[in-house]
Amino acid sequence: MTLASPSSVAPGLQAFTVLIARGVQSTVDGLSAEVRQAVLAELFRMGADACREHANRVACNPYTLRLDVADCRMHVELDPTRTRLSLTGLTRPRPH
Repeated sequence: MTLASPSSVAPGLQAFTVLIARGVQSTVDGLSAEVRQAVLAELFRMGADACREHANRVACNPYTLRLDVADCRMHVELDPTRTRLSLTGLTRPRPH
């Protein structure tokens, strides 16, 4: 897994971790810079939103999301209790 996290955290904000599964990393690396940036930005946006939404709440079980970003299908596992988000799958449609 590749670990990506903010270099510093502002006071009062909870940190979160974004993980990219090793098998998915080569797919991420093969994306154009623009698409890769969109995918990573969405992961961090989701992590930040999860921190805000689940702050000071009771424990929540991990759940999996499928979403489309920049013509990519992303499979993301979100574990709010551990403030961890994992990109577990990434596919692009085949050109016709």
